[in-house]
Amino acid sequence: MTEPLDLKAPAAIATAAEAALFIQNLRRTMAELAVVLAEEASAVRSARMRDAAPLEARKAELSRRYMAELAVLKANAPYLKRAAGPTLAVVRAENEALQKALELNLAVLATAHAVAEGIIRHVSSAVQAKRAPAGYGASGRATTPPPMAGTPMAVTRQL
Repeated sequence: MTEPLDLKAPAAIATAAEAALFIQNLRRTMAELAVVLAEEASAVRSARMRDAAPLEARKAELSRRYMAELAVLKANAPYLKRAAGPTLAVVRAENEALQKALELNLAVLATAHAVAEGIIRHVSSAVQAKRAPAGYGASGRATTPPPMAGTPMAVTRQL
């Protein structure tokens, strides 16, 4: 079950201390998310799916926090530019690095998904080929099952 969306307005930042604390928390969230993305990508590249699976919950939690903090950033952008302008340039650079890490992570996950799908298709074809009759029809030609006469195959998605 998914959590309901938080529809309340983002928190207002009114002081320089609140701005500094907010930016510090945002930078920490981005750094933690980048570490989790790198760990997940490394585990998936090394075909250690059991190591990657527990990271999913942490990645989801950090992603939700990151999106909520971005909403606060957007809502308070004019004040943050005045109160913490130079620090926002650092946040922008770190955000760009995080976006690259996200792209890399998505590419690694998409590749792993494509490889897994290819393996499943190959196994399905091999199983189907073994089930095909190995005989000859009335015309003297080898019989093959119709192309749509596939048999079902069950796949467990649990690691």
